[in-house]
Amino acid sequence: MQDPQVDPEKDPVLARALVGTLRDEWRPAADAMRSAHEWERRAYITLTLAAAARRRVEWLRNWLTARPDDADATAVHHAMESLGEN
Repeated sequence: MQDPQVDPEKDPVLARALVGTLRDEWRPAADAMRSAHEWERRAYITLTLAAAARRRVEWLRNWLTARPDDADATAVHHAMESLGEN
């Protein structure tokens, strides 16, 4: 997967999550995952965040540490692993 390019005007939730990953903040990513109610949207957000985690994984580690049982964090982690190790 190439670097995700998200238009902040069309997808402000995901754009905010991606900015958060650059600041090692996991909460915007958690909010983006929680906002995804349709499977297609959830898959898109999961893969986009996984690609971001491949470039900068600290925010995902922080999320997994803060919420070790969070299914959304685990989904992003497994998707990142399926894309290739960081």
